Amino acid sequence: MENACTTAADEPFRPTRRIHGEARAAFTLVELLAVILIVGMLAAILTPVVMQSLTKARNTAIKAEIDMLHMAIMNYKNEYGSFPPCADSTGYAPNGPASKHLSRLFPRCTNPSAQFSGFSDLTPANALKAWLSGFTPDPTNPIVPIANRQKLFDFDTSRLDTNQLIYFPSKKPGSPYIYINKTEYPNSWPATPYSYTVNGQSYSIPANTYSARMVSGTYANLDTFQILCAGRDEQFGTDDDLSNFWPGTFREYQDSLKD
Repeated sequence: MENACTTAADEPFRPTRRIHGEARAAFTLVELLAVILIVGMLAAILTPVVMQSLTKARNTAIKAEIDMLHMAIMNYKNEYGSFPPCADSTGYAPNGPASKHLSRLFPRCTNPSAQFSGFSDLTPANALKAWLSGFTPDPTNPIVPIANRQKLFDFDTSRLDTNQLIYFPSKKPGSPYIYINKTEYPNSWPATPYSYTVNGQSYSIPANTYSARMVSGTYANLDTFQILCAGRDEQFGTDDDLSNFWPGTFREYQDSLKD
């Protein structure tokens, strides 16, 4: 007599039929490949758009900071009567641009050259930090002690070079903000590559960085000043350079001249 009790293992295999309308447990291989292909196509279409949007946003952030620096220099001029010099090759001698400027601003400062004792040479790369760090309340000693200076621009100290002199956009130490006063337009800068260090990494501004743009006057604020930045690629003289004078990038400005 056969045992009436059987187990699942004793049952013969029968293919399972899918009831009409019942959801399947997984994609077929063909369907999966189709989905992957569609996702890849969408990524190929959207990636350039997303990258362009990110680049635009980052350039906009740099341009906004250039505009703030521009406003700070304009406020400086309104407060003190003139734009600060951007270069001094005399080593802050009494007859040099920096000492003469300081003497005019503070007639009670009898030895302006001494105020710059120990300072690095004034250049377009460090002039913004030098002047927008402000002055002390003491008209006889407007720069020293340094701790008493009342800053005219809120510099993010994490975005300064090792010597706390050169200011650059976020995560772009190779694109420092350069300030050029109108009096220096005829003079190319730097004559030789200008080097500085950020967190142990060396950077260099190429020789004659702004000469082509300044000497002709085509791209310059002829009566005021210009603030330049190399942009996200950290390469001066390329299409994404930014300035307080150009609306947008250098490439966009050039294109606007053709319209």
